[in-house]
Amino acid sequence: MVRYDEDPIVRVEGLKKYYRANEGFVENLLGQTRWVKAVDDVDLELYPGETLGIVGESGCGKSSLGQTMFRLIEPTDGSVYYRYEEESEDGTVTEKEIDLTEISNSRMRDLRKDLQYIFQDPFSSMNPKMTVGDIIGEPLDIHGLASGQERQDRVYELLEIVGLNPSHANRFPHEFSGGQRQRIGIARSLAVDPEVIICDEPVSALDVSVQAQILNLLEDLQEEFDLSYIFIAHDLSVVEHISDRVGVMYLGDIAEIGTTEEVFAPPHHPYAEALLSAIPEPDPLWEGDRIILPGNVPSPLDPPSGCKFHTRCPHVIPPEEYNLEQDDWRSLLDFKLRLRGAESIDAVMSVEEGTDTEEIDPADLDQATVDERVRREFGLPARIQDSQVEHLLSQTIEYLAAGSIEEARELVSDAFVSPCEVDEPEAIPTGGSQRITCHLYDDEYDRGQIGSTPRGFDAASADD
Repeated sequence: MVRYDEDPIVRVEGLKKYYRANEGFVENLLGQTRWVKAVDDVDLELYPGETLGIVGESGCGKSSLGQTMFRLIEPTDGSVYYRYEEESEDGTVTEKEIDLTEISNSRMRDLRKDLQYIFQDPFSSMNPKMTVGDIIGEPLDIHGLASGQERQDRVYELLEIVGLNPSHANRFPHEFSGGQRQRIGIARSLAVDPEVIICDEPVSALDVSVQAQILNLLEDLQEEFDLSYIFIAHDLSVVEHISDRVGVMYLGDIAEIGTTEEVFAPPHHPYAEALLSAIPEPDPLWEGDRIILPGNVPSPLDPPSGCKFHTRCPHVIPPEEYNLEQDDWRSLLDFKLRLRGAESIDAVMSVEEGTDTEEIDPADLDQATVDERVRREFGLPARIQDSQVEHLLSQTIEYLAAGSIEEARELVSDAFVSPCEVDEPEAIPTGGSQRITCHLYDDEYDRGQIGSTPRGFDAASADD
C-alpha cells in the first residue's frame, strides 16, 4: 500500500547523464567537447509502497534515467537521495537519508541489497554458462547472506515465489522461454530482500498473455514484500495498469508527472496528449482521434532551446503581436525549422512527383511558382489572415526565388519567434500532485494568443 504520508524513499534532484560525443583527434580538432544529453535535469520522488511509471518514446532517456539513479552508470550531475533505517548495536533504529551520488563504490555495493534492478532482456543479463540456481544465488554469495544448504533452500524458495519449479535450479537460461527468464530475473532481484526495484521495460519483449502474468506477479510481490517500484515502459496501457503515478519523459526530461488518474485525464502536456491519443481501443469500430506529431525527435546531442518539445508541439505559442490560427503558426515554424538547416532552395521544398531529383536551379523558378510550392509544402493558406505575417512570408519567398537563402533564413529567424523557443518552461502545478512542464499552463504567457488550447485545460486549476 502506498504511503504518501511518509517522506519519499527515493528522491531525485537535478539528475543529469551526458555522454561524450567526440573524443581524441576530433575533439582536439574542433577545440570543444560535445555531449549527448541522455538525462537532463530530472526531478522526481518515489514513495514507500508506490509504483512510479516512467513512459516515453524510444530514445527519450528512460533506461538511462533508471541506470543513472542506481549508479549502474555514473551520473554527470545531480543527486539521488535514498531514505533507509539503520539499526545500531543497542537495537536503536535510526532513519537516515544518503546521497547515492556521493558515496564510495563499496558503500554503494552494500546498499544494493536494498536497491535492485530488473533488466529488459533477462537473457543478455544472465551468464549463459551459469545454472539458474547459481544466477539467483550469486547475490547471496556477493553479500554473504547465505551459504551451503541455507543458500540452496533460499534459491528453491525464490523459484517457487516467482512461479517456477525448484528443479529448474539445475537448468541453464537458454532452456527457458522469455517469460520464464523474466521470472528468473525477478527471483534474482528478490534474493537480497530489497526495498526498491527499478523494472526496466520488463514486459516489452513478451507476448501479451505473458505480459499480464508478469505484471500480476510484480503486483503480488509488491504487496507481499512491501516493495517500491520504478516501472519503465513505452506502453501506456501497461503503465496505466500497474502504476500509482506516471512520469512522461521527452528528450531526457520529465514533461508531465502526476497520479495515473491525473495524467490520463485532462489537462495534459501536449506530448502526453499525443501519446494518449495513440492508445488503441478494443473495439473494431473504433476510429480514434490520433494526434500525429510533425517532424522527428530532435537529437539529444543538440536539443532545442527553450521548451524541447516546441519543434513538434501542436499548441506552440505564437508571438503576441500576431493574430494567427494555430495550424498556420505551426506551419510557419516548420517552414522556419526547414529553412534553418537548408543550404539551397531544394532543401526547403521536397521534389515534386514526376520531376527529376537534380538540384533545383532558382533561375528556373519565378516567385509565383516558389510561393505556390512553399505554401503547398507546409500547408499554408494562399493568404494568411494577419497582414504583417503575410508580408514577411512573401518577402521571405521573394528571397528564396532570388536564390538568397541566407537572407530568407535571417528574416524568418528574427520575425517568427515563439516564447516556447526562448524560455525554458518550469513544472507548473495543475491541481493535486500533477505537474506539467509547459508554457501553456504558466500565467506569464498570454493564453488568448493560443489558437488551439489543450483539451480540458482549466485556467483556474493552474492557479491552485
